[in-house]
Amino acid sequence: MNIFGNGKAARAGTQAYRCHLDGNKLLEAGKIQEARKKHVEALRLYAEAFQDGLDRVGMLMSYGILLMRDGQYEKARDVFLRVHYKAGLTKDERFELRINYSVCLWRLGKLTDAIATIKRAAEDGKTTTIYTTLGLFLVLEAEQTGVFSEAVAFNEEALEYDDEDAAILDNLGLLHMALCEQALKASDSPAAAEQRRLAYDYLTRAHKRRPRQVTTLYYLAKLLHEDGQEERAREFIDAALAGNFSFICPVSREMAEALRSEIPA
Repeated sequence: MNIFGNGKAARAGTQAYRCHLDGNKLLEAGKIQEARKKHVEALRLYAEAFQDGLDRVGMLMSYGILLMRDGQYEKARDVFLRVHYKAGLTKDERFELRINYSVCLWRLGKLTDAIATIKRAAEDGKTTTIYTTLGLFLVLEAEQTGVFSEAVAFNEEALEYDDEDAAILDNLGLLHMALCEQALKASDSPAAAEQRRLAYDYLTRAHKRRPRQVTTLYYLAKLLHEDGQEERAREFIDAALAGNFSFICPVSREMAEALRSEIPA
């Protein structure tokens, strides 16, 4: 049985997957430009395979993820929907689909739907990916609504699940930065100071665990800049700009460049 479908889709799918993997390896090695070339070629080949009827879950999921990495969220949604309507999905495939589709919905500006989708995945079990992704979504929702109770409870649960995971620590840093802003708006300076201290603590721990994590570098640079520690702020933001801004990253390269422009040379 051909694992990709018909022969033409099989050839394009095989080549796309190999290019995709090669690009990922280059990205991990810090060779961003070379990785980009491989991923562009992979996208071209995946598109050919998709057009020719590619229907294998693993390949479609990989294609959708690469489309999101490239910022093509509308196309990624179409790919994930093809997976959704495929008969006979396993429990694990449905789980992975819901996580990926939730990220796609978030990037399409549908945060409420994204949260509902990933919560359905969480019903089948909470993994590190669930804790990090849903944890981030709940913080972003709390920033919009001003209601932080669920974000606080869930991210504290995530910390109990794994108190050394850099993404979980990063989410807690962002959460306490947001709580600091809320306290400042309420003119509660002592509470704001305590939330800011906690934000520094979690972000510093995240940075120790994963020194190249772009979000952590950005948040620390932002805090350091606000505190007037410009030299250290420059170091962190320059390190962030040298990194990779993934599709799950709530900080864009444009945001990082804007912050860099505020910090004196």
